Amino acid sequence: MRIGVAQIATRAGELGRTCERMVEQSRLAAEKNVDLLVFPLAALCGASPVSAVDREGFLLDVAGCVMRLAEELACPCLVPVLTEFDDRATAEALLIDGGDITPVRLAARLEAMAASGGDEPSDGLPELAFRGARLGVAFTYEELDAYDEYDYDVDVVIFLSGYGFAVDDPSSALGCALAESRFPADAEATGAWLVAAGSLGCYDAQVFCGSSFVLAPWGELAAQAPTLEEALLVCDVDPSDEGPLEGPLTPEVYDAPLMTWGALTLGLAEACGGEGRGACALAVGELPALLALTLAADALGPMGVRVLAPVTSRPESDSVALSLVRALRIPEDNVERVDVSGAGSPGLERDLAQAHLADLARRTGAVALGFADKTGLALEPQDGARASQLEPLADLYRSDVVALARMRNTMSPVVGQEAFAGVRVPEVEGLDAEFPAAETRLAFMDLVLSSYVEWELPVSDIAAERGHAAAVEAVVSRLRELEGARPACPPSFTLSTKTLDEARGPVGLSWRDRPREKDERLEGRLAQFASGAVTASQGGAPSDERGADRDRDVADLLGYLRDFSAGGGFSTLDGGPRDTSGPAPGAGAPGTGLWDGPFSEN
Repeated sequence: MRIGVAQIATRAGELGRTCERMVEQSRLAAEKNVDLLVFPLAALCGASPVSAVDREGFLLDVAGCVMRLAEELACPCLVPVLTEFDDRATAEALLIDGGDITPVRLAARLEAMAASGGDEPSDGLPELAFRGARLGVAFTYEELDAYDEYDYDVDVVIFLSGYGFAVDDPSSALGCALAESRFPADAEATGAWLVAAGSLGCYDAQVFCGSSFVLAPWGELAAQAPTLEEALLVCDVDPSDEGPLEGPLTPEVYDAPLMTWGALTLGLAEACGGEGRGACALAVGELPALLALTLAADALGPMGVRVLAPVTSRPESDSVALSLVRALRIPEDNVERVDVSGAGSPGLERDLAQAHLADLARRTGAVALGFADKTGLALEPQDGARASQLEPLADLYRSDVVALARMRNTMSPVVGQEAFAGVRVPEVEGLDAEFPAAETRLAFMDLVLSSYVEWELPVSDIAAERGHAAAVEAVVSRLRELEGARPACPPSFTLSTKTLDEARGPVGLSWRDRPREKDERLEGRLAQFASGAVTASQGGAPSDERGADRDRDVADLLGYLRDFSAGGGFSTLDGGPRDTSGPAPGAGAPGTGLWDGPFSEN
């Protein structure tokens, strides 16, 4: 069987134009004798559902588009859509073949319910017979796990990834990070060909980078589409083949900073490039600001960027910023100078510069870019004026911003070394004494934040693994203290498995967790009660019956707490599904280095 993947960039919900492009791709695939053409998840409907109030109208228009596709597609196609099931938006894959339309996920559910006598709803996964092979379709890592672990008889698993690129999840990069991803293990565990269709472009806040691939059951790479560009990937898949392949491809060496830079430029080009708006940014001597300006020039070209270069009371900083503007070859006509040096304080200078940036954006129609990063948003008061309409770096830690700037300098040394020496480190009580060096202190802060936010490790676990319990507690306490005063961030790109907004706790909660020794935690307390019960049963003075009942009640309560915390019992009140956008299993939790985020080895 010959399978194709149409890796195309579309605009979510632009149904008419997308329908035309799908028909064009099907004709190209038919010329290559493709038996089944697979479209990425976000191609037609995007990656996020519309609001409930718009759902009926959207589904009606999508249905009309699907009927048109059924009439005009030149070959069998698998078309993902966002539909509704049990009053909940969900992803579905429609097999369109010769005018017939089969919703494969719904068909699998109905088949499973019929097999069980219809007594209870079933979440059975598809096992679809097609052209002499049995196909499975997965949308999430959990569904891939189910194909791995349960007895599904499939020859090919088609993975329609809904995960935008995340720096802490190599699997989200699909083919370009294959060696560091979960997918070779999935193919071998399932014993089936794995076809991953990667979306391309910026959908909602997520950036998808393409890099679709076909993996043989024994782990060899049969075909791979390029990253960050459109392609029609075609590959022959033989369920009876036991390998090895005649000409397997060598998986790429994953370059996380380069991939992140590519995702940022792609997202920024789509966010600011429409209708020729362009972007405007501040040219100040802070490294995140310099990186945001460089990013804009790379994404939109020097002509597409307007610069506000304030004259401040810090001439050395101004010189660094102007050097970058010249190195990026931004035309002088696109650069505006404004004197804010007489403001009287650095804070007021920054506020005046932001006001002038807002005026520049208003006059030119350009998108005003900010340069806030995740570390600053988490640990620094956000009490200044802000003109930004887009914050491209808001989901990146400052250590990763530094790593990105160094990587960008390997292409052309545009960012001056003075900017690296002046990287600002948030002030957190007690960390100066434990980490005198600014770079080490920043690395530790980012390590604690990523462990707590993305990897959802309790304070006690972080302290047990990394040491410096007081410093860990101080960083997490600072994060929580600023939550009530942290303003809503302007639109930004989601580049991690969990943003600060998603990690936000209850506003006004005064309780703070603290590092606890092993015997103070649930398992330790349970062991103490169990030890006491064994001692009492082996002899000794009879205990007071009421006291024994109390001990049993406390032990039962601790057991319930342990089971709930381990099994996810503390979930949303509506009992809705847990978020599945976290790091892929096996993606690699923080290791043993001080800052070992995705850029550490670079």
